[in-house]
Amino acid sequence: MKRKNALDLLAAARPADLDLPGAPRARTEEFPTPVRRGRVRWVGAVAASLATASVIGTLAVPRLLALDVSTGQVATVPDGNVLDMAARSAAARQQTPGRFWYSEGLILGEEIIGAPGNRYRIKTRVQTGRWAPRDPATLTVLTERGLPTVPASGHEEQAWRRAGQPQLCGNDTDCRNDTAPLGRTRFMFMPGTWPYRDQGLTLPAAELLNLPKEPDALRERLLEFWPAYSETMKDWPTPPAGSSLPTKDSWLLSISLELLQHAPISAGTRGALYRMVANLPGTRALGRIHDAEGRLGIGIGWTRDVGDGQSEQQLIVEESSGRLLALQNVVVKPWSQDPAGYEGAAGLPAGTLYHALVYQRAAWTDTPAQLPKGCPAPTQTDRKDCVG
Repeated sequence: MKRKNALDLLAAARPADLDLPGAPRARTEEFPTPVRRGRVRWVGAVAASLATASVIGTLAVPRLLALDVSTGQVATVPDGNVLDMAARSAAARQQTPGRFWYSEGLILGEEIIGAPGNRYRIKTRVQTGRWAPRDPATLTVLTERGLPTVPASGHEEQAWRRAGQPQLCGNDTDCRNDTAPLGRTRFMFMPGTWPYRDQGLTLPAAELLNLPKEPDALRERLLEFWPAYSETMKDWPTPPAGSSLPTKDSWLLSISLELLQHAPISAGTRGALYRMVANLPGTRALGRIHDAEGRLGIGIGWTRDVGDGQSEQQLIVEESSGRLLALQNVVVKPWSQDPAGYEGAAGLPAGTLYHALVYQRAAWTDTPAQLPKGCPAPTQTDRKDCVG
């Protein structure tokens, strides 16, 4: 399936009542934040993000769906919260806010493509970047750059060769990907308060920096925005089969992960968020595990039913530094058919890491995105994207 224009898809995949109108030098130590990609298509209701995906590198399974955990143990351990050490490390980091919270990373995927009788697995990679402004009147700049797609293994490569070695472009069958073009970078512009405002968190960056630094106080502050957000769901269309509307806990988890990934927040708030999400109902401790790039960290997870299968979303943090390493999704119970929004997922075996958001670096900077020649300076009325 050919990917459509990223901004068009985003506009189509959001509640109708929401009003969406060169790497910089870091000023502080690097501290990862993510970026995302996705395939969610719940038109009219989903802006997308929780097992995490976005058509523009920022969202990934429907964030507007409930993420109710069906299995697992509570992550709290006898000697304290499982993310305590990482939370202390994160809170201790020194940060001097600049004009932008800059982050970069990778969106990694695995899927099955090919003709019936000769299907094979491929791995996809997209390089992403994000400049989130402190000034809410300034637009957020997002970038996606397509990287080569490859067979997932030697066995899969043999099947690909039997198919005639077609050009590999993920699920974009005509290889005219206009979201993350191979070897080129797409620049996309969104309101400075996006996507938090679309999830009901109506705070500008300056107030995000003043969020509480203690888990219970932070939880109460965020939940102040739930009643108004839940009221908007009365006008939403009926969710597709196998999906449901958000609950208070699933919304709180979603908005918390959103803040951890993309928000210009203080080091103390980041530490509080680690502790808070680790204590949410149904969170399970994963121990020390590797992320999609092989980096070792401490993990927590949430298992949920998706279509006729089951997946687990995993948050992985480096304990010694408090860095967020990855937010990734693993097959628990394989799908017999593609769940809504996930082409190529049916048949992936249990244990497959089929979607990962890898956080490489993030820091405050005063350097804006360097737009390519011919790309107009973004404003609220100009073009919303360009390619360079």
